[in-house]
Amino acid sequence: MTMKYRHLLVLSLLALPMICFSQNEMKDSIPFGQNKNNGISVEAVAKPDSIYGEKNRVDYHLAYPPVLDPIFPYRLAQPLDFHIPNLHLHFTPGQAGLLIWNSGEIIAAGGTRALPGLMQIDSGTLGFYQSIGNFTFYAGGMVNKYAYFCGLNTQYCINGSITYQFTPKLSATVFGDYCIGQPPQMTNGMPMPPAMIGYYGRSAFGGYLDYRINERWGVQTGIQTVQQVGTNRYQAEPIVTPYYKINKKVSIGLPIGQILYHILKR
Repeated sequence: MTMKYRHLLVLSLLALPMICFSQNEMKDSIPFGQNKNNGISVEAVAKPDSIYGEKNRVDYHLAYPPVLDPIFPYRLAQPLDFHIPNLHLHFTPGQAGLLIWNSGEIIAAGGTRALPGLMQIDSGTLGFYQSIGNFTFYAGGMVNKYAYFCGLNTQYCINGSITYQFTPKLSATVFGDYCIGQPPQMTNGMPMPPAMIGYYGRSAFGGYLDYRINERWGVQTGIQTVQQVGTNRYQAEPIVTPYYKINKKVSIGLPIGQILYHILKR
């Protein structure tokens, strides 16, 4: 027997079971009866589903018990809670209360100012508030670090204030800021240029009246004496600063008095 006939015989033997299976005719799913009204059985066409049907209803929602992992223990997910602070009452950018009691607190504050092409200023403050009757006292210290091209300088300041509240809308404040040291020299031996020296901390002493027009708006009027940078002389300047109060600790003001004074002085 040649190889061709052997292949033909093997294919015939393999196809024989398929041919035999096809001879078994299944029963029709749609029977036709003798009565014209019962010619088609609807129940035979639309049978109840195995899941949603009435006869064989199976609950396919299976409860899988959690698998305990010795390395990563299984825990249920919890909803996120961001604890967004109330910006109108307690939140102050860059400031945190280290210790708070009924009539005062110890605070720490910090911030960074980037002046492209000039320098970067990093500041940190530590101080405390104390209220006694209508008086409010503050005392603290500040450290300023000035980083510029080929140079780094650190400045130390102490500051304090006393405020007396006459009425809910009117108060008086006396304050003092004293900064230690003089501005540094640049790498070429020259003093700081005017564009940089204006950001250097200066000593100042003075007082002002604070009148609140309403819950948000107010104005401060008074006088202060400010140290001239690079010298030991002090010069008096008026204080006229309208402000907008964001919350109990943060206000945005515009020093109109100082601006007008230096414009008219020129």
